[in-house]
Amino acid sequence: MNSKLLVSLGLLVILVVISWPVAAEEQPMVKSTDLVLRANDFAGGTSHGIQLSPGGLTLDADAYTGTYLSPVIDVPLPFNAIVTHWIADLPDSSNLTIQLRTGTDKGWWSEWFQIGEDHDLGLPEDEFVIGQMITVPAVDVTHQRIQFSVSLGRYENSSLPVLEEVRFTLIDSSAGPTAEEMVARQQELDSLSPQSVDSGYPKPSVVSRTVWCTDPRCNYSNGLAYVPVTHMIVHHTVSSNSSSNWAATVRAIWNYHYSRGCPSSCWGDIGYNYLVDMNGVIYEGHNGGDDVVDTHSGDANAGSMALSFIGTFTASNYPNLPGIAPPPAMKNSAAELFSWKADQKGIDVFGAGSLPNMNWGLPHVMGHRDVYGGTNTECPGDQAHAILPWLRNEVARRIGFAPPHIYVDELSSAFTMSNQGNWWTAKKGCGYNGHAYYTWSTTNPDHSTNWGEWRPNLPASDHYEVEVYAPYCDTDRGETYGATYTINHANGSSKVSVNHQENIGHWMSLGTYYFNSGTGGMIRLTDVTSTDSGRGVWFDHIRLRPSNALPDPSALIQEPVSQAWLTDRSVAFNWTVENQAAVQETILQVATDSQFNSLLLNKSLAAEATSYNHNFSNDYGKLFWRVILKSTQGKTIYSNVNQFGIDTEPPSSQVVFIALMEDGDYVVRWEGNDSTSGIENYDVDYREEGGQWVAWLNDVGYNNAKFVKPNNLLEYEFRSRAIDQVGHQEASHTTADMNTRDAIQVYRVIMFPLISR
Repeated sequence: MNSKLLVSLGLLVILVVISWPVAAEEQPMVKSTDLVLRANDFAGGTSHGIQLSPGGLTLDADAYTGTYLSPVIDVPLPFNAIVTHWIADLPDSSNLTIQLRTGTDKGWWSEWFQIGEDHDLGLPEDEFVIGQMITVPAVDVTHQRIQFSVSLGRYENSSLPVLEEVRFTLIDSSAGPTAEEMVARQQELDSLSPQSVDSGYPKPSVVSRTVWCTDPRCNYSNGLAYVPVTHMIVHHTVSSNSSSNWAATVRAIWNYHYSRGCPSSCWGDIGYNYLVDMNGVIYEGHNGGDDVVDTHSGDANAGSMALSFIGTFTASNYPNLPGIAPPPAMKNSAAELFSWKADQKGIDVFGAGSLPNMNWGLPHVMGHRDVYGGTNTECPGDQAHAILPWLRNEVARRIGFAPPHIYVDELSSAFTMSNQGNWWTAKKGCGYNGHAYYTWSTTNPDHSTNWGEWRPNLPASDHYEVEVYAPYCDTDRGETYGATYTINHANGSSKVSVNHQENIGHWMSLGTYYFNSGTGGMIRLTDVTSTDSGRGVWFDHIRLRPSNALPDPSALIQEPVSQAWLTDRSVAFNWTVENQAAVQETILQVATDSQFNSLLLNKSLAAEATSYNHNFSNDYGKLFWRVILKSTQGKTIYSNVNQFGIDTEPPSSQVVFIALMEDGDYVVRWEGNDSTSGIENYDVDYREEGGQWVAWLNDVGYNNAKFVKPNNLLEYEFRSRAIDQVGHQEASHTTADMNTRDAIQVYRVIMFPLISR
């Protein structure tokens, strides 16, 4: 459908809201106003497949795509920055694209900008969707005209999408000094009031608020709060990537943040502690100085310092909002600012921890998206988020920080994982250093498919504390309560269960163990847990730190040794314990399965126990035993597992078949049974019918043989005797098992398969 909306531009109904509430004698630093278009205000444009309705711009009932081009609009306030907002009814499987261009009253137009959604500025309760800020390209230039286009689309049988309202916030921040002039002024001020000299890493040059924020509203004290900084967060402003006046951009951002949501929920100031432009110039953001709580990351505001990259740094192919990579000058200034703060506050840039208003852990250096696990924002964009590993390393290098830990990356050759299974990768670069694997837990070992092993290369033989990390990342499910790690160390093997759900985002200690130098040690994690199924199990970095502290206790089980067969049902269990002073309780477990689901013995013992005797009422072909230590620190530590068996009964056997062959010889077959250790071999005797027994076969592992009668005129009898694998001998039979009289006539050679032990 093609149509021309013939209402002239002069009849447009435009709602204008002016917002710089200052006294007449005060001179505002920035001016701004809102231009609102809804319903009939869209008249005068050209549409294809879109019609003007009482609700706004609506896709035609018989169309699946449509476009709308507005008339040229003369705006009520000349501007050098503009922010687009919209309200739309977009049913599932529908889409909306808005493009904007700006122009002068002399007829010059900018390029068309596709407006992407700014997730940073939006709140869940907002009625409007907020688009990125667009700035005009020249210094001291304002534009007076705008034109926008709309594309609507839907899939078959879906409801019609409607664009109900478009609002443009027009900002004039062109008045004021340029970035170059601000830097010069700041240098002049710094020379008059030099900073005190100390041994810490110096603070980089920062354009202070007193230089760039000259509006009377910039200086205030009411509402300021302070919390010591422990975390540093990278943002981006989601604004234009090209500008000849970055200082004007900063002023525009301040104005928008100041009045955003007014009158009900004004931010009242720029949201970030600092901003940095493409040339590396750093601007002081939120008023209040060091440790001030600003408004950038929700519950993570308190205790964090936010630096926002001015521009858009999404992936180059990001839909509707393509970005660029942060330029070197911007990256260098970010490293300088974070180095100063990390040195000042003693922040381990490789570490993680909690913030005052959050009950999960977060990396000390992170992107905005990491605060809520990648669920509510793309910020700071893929290309800025990707520099975080570099930023951590660069800060550490600049301040001379040598991490006390040895880190093992799950992407390195020191990590191996199962080829099969349901492996997933954390979304949006979430995870330590931008990556993590996860899978789903199971309580059934038969359903286990996923495992991972870290093999650190340790420089020296020593005690090391082992820590593991489960990142706070979006999986649409919770994490496991019982991730079970196996630690192979110099003194044996230990198992430790930790709760990923309760310790998400924190480094979790598995204890301290003695490791030999090299790659002989190993930390293993599987998807098997005794606590839950279908919850997340994380395979991310681990780290080890040499420790002078006493190691966590560990038990090394000794007797019965693995694969032992015992001939007595009274069993003596023995084990050794390292750092027994840290043991609060010892538990001995014996089960008929390796997962210890079918327990025969679950004995709580004193903390100092290293042995225990137990009488079993039956023989068992397979038993598994282990020791569990409950430490004084509340940890549960598992020993290695040994398998053994109990066999106190002799086996049984019998000659079961005799065949008379066509040539007159016989084939004799015998069988045996032992339900525990199994048959080791047989003895077989024969005798003349009613005579004395003669040894025929001794210690044979097969169960049939050819027999030639010593005297064809006589009949012969047979008996067997079995010996099991632990040496129990069956008592000799006092009567014969079979006689050649019982032979079955056959007409071809028949030899049964030999059954060896």
